[in-house]
Amino acid sequence: MKFKLIALILVLVVALTLVYSIHFSSSPQKSVNQRIVSLSPSDTQILLSLGLGKEIVGMDQYSLSLLELVNGTGYVPKNLTVVSLPPNVSGIVLLRPTLVVGEEGILGNSVTQLQEAGLNLLLTNNDYAQNFSEIEGSVLNLSTGLGVKGEGENLVSWMNSKLSSYETHGNTTVAYLIWVCPNYEFYSAGGNVFINNILTLAGGVNVFGNYSGYPLLGPSSLILSDPQVILVQEMYNLSYTYYMVNHIPGIQGTKAYKDHRIYVLSRNLPTDLMNEPGPLSVYGVGLMSQILKGNAPSYVNTSYVMRELNVTMPVF
Repeated sequence: MKFKLIALILVLVVALTLVYSIHFSSSPQKSVNQRIVSLSPSDTQILLSLGLGKEIVGMDQYSLSLLELVNGTGYVPKNLTVVSLPPNVSGIVLLRPTLVVGEEGILGNSVTQLQEAGLNLLLTNNDYAQNFSEIEGSVLNLSTGLGVKGEGENLVSWMNSKLSSYETHGNTTVAYLIWVCPNYEFYSAGGNVFINNILTLAGGVNVFGNYSGYPLLGPSSLILSDPQVILVQEMYNLSYTYYMVNHIPGIQGTKAYKDHRIYVLSRNLPTDLMNEPGPLSVYGVGLMSQILKGNAPSYVNTSYVMRELNVTMPVF
């Protein structure tokens, strides 16, 4: 997901100016024998949770990878077509979809191409949601538009139940490092992005919460903020990640370093729970809560997350 996340950072300024909504190019009816193509893991999660998995005929590779991690491939057809990103419009047309679902900010120029091809396009903006309330609003809008309102309400109820069980009150200061550059500058999460909401619900205080979007910061910002916990998304591999983090100038003086509270989130499920706003993101709150309480290993991988949280795709 590294390349996708970097793309998100580059287009964030534009995407945050978009109205957070769902746009149907036509008025969808109740889902009966639909042929759906989903082009974002966030959207795929919602579609499956609404019980529409068997009507998905194509999805992006990131969606499929996420389903494989949570043993969710049984909810979609075995002859599913994997769609590349940016999407091959002619290839999608050949799938004869009745509905194509995609992220407005991620698809970019492909939106016009898909519309010009005569495809029934549903645009969401879940990847730029700032909190769970916006995701739940998207779920309700989408489920209503697809004629499965009851399933949408059940999904929101499930999400709220999970959030209530994981939510923790606390004030542990946290620095979240998305990517460390060769010059030791790093991208982090500001106060108006989804990662910040997860940290807050888990009892954390984002030391870079006064920034917007995904700011590019220097080592001095990390040293001055002196976080109690540093979270780092794995880059390429674990050895490279440790090397880059441990060589950030001055990091040895931070509380997190002195107390051995630097945690690396592996490139698969742990980072997906943080980077893909959707129903499964509720488990991200549970994961962050475990970390902030000091109950997690320094390297948090998929095996740990599945063992401790039993991440399961909700389907209604």
